[in-house]
Amino acid sequence: MSGFDLAIVGSGYAGSVLAARLADQGRVVLIERGRRWPPGSFPTGLAGVVRARLSPRNPLGLWAMRLGAGTGNALVSGYGGASLVNYGITARPDPRVFATWPVSAAELAPHLDRAWAVLAPEPNPLAAAFGDQAFLDRLEPGRRVDLANTIDWARCTQCGRCVPGCNEGAKRSLDFTYLPLAERAGAEVLTETEVVQLRPQPEGGWTLTLRPTVGGPAQPLYARQVVLAAGTLGTLELLHRSAAAVPTTAVLGQHMSMNGDGLAFLYNTAAPLAGEHGAPITTSVRLPFVDADGEPRTLTVMSGRVPALARGPAAAVLALLAGALPGGRQGPGGNTEGWWQRAGRRLRDAAGVGSAGALAHSFMYKLDAEDSARGTVCFDAQGRAAIDWPDYADDPILRFAAERLEHWARVVGGTVVRNVGSWPGMRSFGVHPLGGCRLGATPQEGVVDPRCRLYRPDGEVYRGLRVVDASIFPTALGVPPSLTVAALAERAAVDLAGALRNPSAD
Repeated sequence: MSGFDLAIVGSGYAGSVLAARLADQGRVVLIERGRRWPPGSFPTGLAGVVRARLSPRNPLGLWAMRLGAGTGNALVSGYGGASLVNYGITARPDPRVFATWPVSAAELAPHLDRAWAVLAPEPNPLAAAFGDQAFLDRLEPGRRVDLANTIDWARCTQCGRCVPGCNEGAKRSLDFTYLPLAERAGAEVLTETEVVQLRPQPEGGWTLTLRPTVGGPAQPLYARQVVLAAGTLGTLELLHRSAAAVPTTAVLGQHMSMNGDGLAFLYNTAAPLAGEHGAPITTSVRLPFVDADGEPRTLTVMSGRVPALARGPAAAVLALLAGALPGGRQGPGGNTEGWWQRAGRRLRDAAGVGSAGALAHSFMYKLDAEDSARGTVCFDAQGRAAIDWPDYADDPILRFAAERLEHWARVVGGTVVRNVGSWPGMRSFGVHPLGGCRLGATPQEGVVDPRCRLYRPDGEVYRGLRVVDASIFPTALGVPPSLTVAALAERAAVDLAGALRNPSAD
């Protein structure tokens, strides 16, 4: 049967790497349900972002939200995946994280280096001007870790509009790094095309059922090898739709993580923090935590920023919330800032958000952490995946984070506006869903084997089918996962190249 040697589903941090590394190994096709978003095409303003929501009426929208019990997760649809809209934070996890993985830190290290070289992250040369570094040094001496971003700072205007996409062309998103490498090497790209289902062929290989994202007749596509790299929720949805033809292990959809995602504020402190600026997240602190079993974990607190398009509404909402919360925390040295000073900054925001207002004196407490990965997948009537984890906000490391923020308030003043997920009836929101197809040395432990091949219910593996994206993470990372996803794909590409050259080796 004619067709492709390799079909890759998804163009995010895994799919783009695999396409770039394997395009010269045979006939390779990269399939992406979303559209291309060149600079200048991204939505501007809140109204534009709302219009860009992915829905049945807008199937080529840029973003969507999936709600489960206790959680909500954003996802991105576009050529380049989440790299289109994120802050480009590129961070190496603590090697200790991999102690329980069937892939060691030493084995992954050269692939982390290779991905870093292509993504080319750099620290913001203006980071020290925002005040966050000095603020964190005062609160957590010796624990600051500055961040690198996949941004060309020479072209960056510091406009604060990284989210929902850089219209200046300064972001080194995947459509400027790995994906051009793939296309130049000969990969065929099908955008605005959705994979509806996949099934194995008796003679070997796989048939994928494709249809245009905007509607149209379904068409089959044959490939000898297939890699699912549609992102955690996208991959789980495709396996769910294909379950009759491609059953797998009982671990599917279990042990899911939010990567400790959380958001809180230390509002209206005396410290100038440029919190209204919206510039990329450039620094963090890594805090050690020991769980109930005596195992060390990492909490990363990043100096988050309210995106420029949302700073007006954010200033208003925080002012209202802070008015209903205890204020006037004891400041440093036993001095208490006068209520009129705090109130004056809030009033300035009401007149127009700027550097003298309360938002500019606020720390956005953006978390990534090694949570306990107790989420499970759920599917709605349309087969859309989400994470059920009703008590996620009570995960021990998130309680530790809340305690640490209270400590900060006692040191520097300000009002704590805690993680919205801890409020009655609310959800925790995140952007880093992980797991559900976890790596495992055996089918009792995982859904894919250490070579990323999907396990069958009988414990064998499907020949010619792999999963390579954030869904294969056995645990949380405690740092943004993009670099690690790319490194796992770099590793898988080496193995797949051998399988493409010698099918009997798969």
